[in-house]
Amino acid sequence: MCRIGLFLIAAVLVIVETTCFVATTPKTDYFITNALVVHLGPAARILTEEFYSSRTNFITFQIEKLKTTLSLESTYPGNNGNASSNRRLQQMFVACESKSGKVVGFAEVDARPLGTGSSTDPKGLNRSYMYNLAVDKKWKRKGIATELIRECERFVSDMHELCAENRLYLRVRSCNLAAIELYTNLGYSEVDPSSISLTREDINSNSLEEGELILLAKDLPMDAECRVD
Repeated sequence: MCRIGLFLIAAVLVIVETTCFVATTPKTDYFITNALVVHLGPAARILTEEFYSSRTNFITFQIEKLKTTLSLESTYPGNNGNASSNRRLQQMFVACESKSGKVVGFAEVDARPLGTGSSTDPKGLNRSYMYNLAVDKKWKRKGIATELIRECERFVSDMHELCAENRLYLRVRSCNLAAIELYTNLGYSEVDPSSISLTREDINSNSLEEGELILLAKDLPMDAECRVD
């Protein structure tokens, strides 16, 4: 009787564990989440490969990766060097492999000013922009970039209490036709920098990419009570 009882209990546990496992199994082989400090090193590698691989050798690649890591750490949301009031205006996201948790993609969104001049735009609204979007070369063409973009869009749309402008901006090389097509399919269109009191020099400042950059934007949904007339 004892052996039979133990067998039945074990069988029930197996069924329960299997059911839980199936219920929590991701629908894809990756997931999107807020970046942790431990993710910044792997993210820096992906960014360096995306923006510097064609311009570096083994030694200079390591130098650029270190510089990128330090840059991410210095701007990480909640870092002691960042004002607490900006924590909800900025976020970093990573795409991770479902099984191992390995970082395979990265993106940042920031609602602080785009330009280097005035701290606010003429209407007194912070402008949200996305940057540092990159996917591991072995994980491209799996929809990861699209999901990272959508996560950035959700972050901006959810900032209801801040009543920020309900538009997300990004910069992209004018010659990067594949990226422009991706953004266009997601609802982005080119905007004139002067329409938001910026210059082309502002758009191209501090860029990691070669070639002229253009500014794209997409209007996002926002609750009616948070709209600014």
